[in-house]
Amino acid sequence: MIDLKYIKKDIQVNSKEELLETLGNELIQNNIVKEGFVEALKTREGEFPTGLPVNPGVAIPHTDGKLVNEDRLVFATLKEPVSFNEMGGSEEDLVDVQVVIMLAIGDGQQHLTTLQKLIESIQKEGFIQGLIDSENTEQMKEIIEQNL
Repeated sequence: MIDLKYIKKDIQVNSKEELLETLGNELIQNNIVKEGFVEALKTREGEFPTGLPVNPGVAIPHTDGKLVNEDRLVFATLKEPVSFNEMGGSEEDLVDVQVVIMLAIGDGQQHLTTLQKLIESIQKEGFIQGLIDSENTEQMKEIIEQNL
């Protein structure tokens, strides 16, 4: 589920929409997910925001497993933060997100289990900052494997 190819360091995007398109389209091109995945991500993010108000900010965009061909987690750090709406917050509650963990998981139960593990990991001291401070994607992968 974790593949070095889908671990991104310091990507440059100007908005959450551009971020979702960039990461989601790569999954589509590699047949990990089906067409419509990016639009489904955007729609779900509008209805159920995934920004977590931790420091630094994290978002966990995900959508319906029916659009997933092969389970994958995408990890990305951003060169400059982008705004996401806060999970469970009101429309005005924004989070400056610097780390994104996109879920592409087909099975509903596996999706929930993975989401729970991710949220536990995000709360661990040093995990998110370690991703940001890492020098390259290989180092990011080591940190991910140590914490998940």
